[in-house]
Amino acid sequence: MIRDRRVAMRIELTPGMTNVVRFPIERRAKPSMDLVREIAPDSREVSLVIESFGFDDDIDGIRDAADQDMAEYITEKGARLSGSKGQAELDRLLQPIVERAVSLCREAHDASLAAVKAQRLVVEAQSEGGYWLTPLSERASARTFYAGRLLVDAHLACQRAAGASRAIEIAKRGESWAPFDLHAEALAMCVDELTARSSHR
Repeated sequence: MIRDRRVAMRIELTPGMTNVVRFPIERRAKPSMDLVREIAPDSREVSLVIESFGFDDDIDGIRDAADQDMAEYITEKGARLSGSKGQAELDRLLQPIVERAVSLCREAHDASLAAVKAQRLVVEAQSEGGYWLTPLSERASARTFYAGRLLVDAHLACQRAAGASRAIEIAKRGESWAPFDLHAEALAMCVDELTARSSHR
């Protein structure tokens, strides 16, 4: 019987993955930013997985970097155009990024289900013993590791999509891009909400 603490931790974390990435909505829905926001892995879960598996991914700042990269690309390529032609060009820039994020979320979900199934086989075999326990445990460990890796990759892809989407939305409105400011964004949301409430009185 394998007594690897990291394997045990992975087994505990994996069921949470199946709850974080909500499916099978993406099997029917067309890839979009709304869908990405709906199925994106929880950043807290991702941080736990990175710590558990010892991955060296730095997930901080990925969204902001993608935001700036897309803004610079738009400026260089002159994609910020007026009219429907410019809007369509900007949409085309975002689509493959969104599709990749959705695809990775799907793969992460499927991998987590496979890992949970393999882990259950190990639990069942432990009560019976036998020569097959070691290979079953090794396979469960490998599948859980793979599911964890895909969960992190899916998170990174969703963050890149969110960053690129922000830059593109700014360009579509014909506004000048500026780095994301959490306090300014929160203030703007509060002002919008107060304005909306005042207009309904």
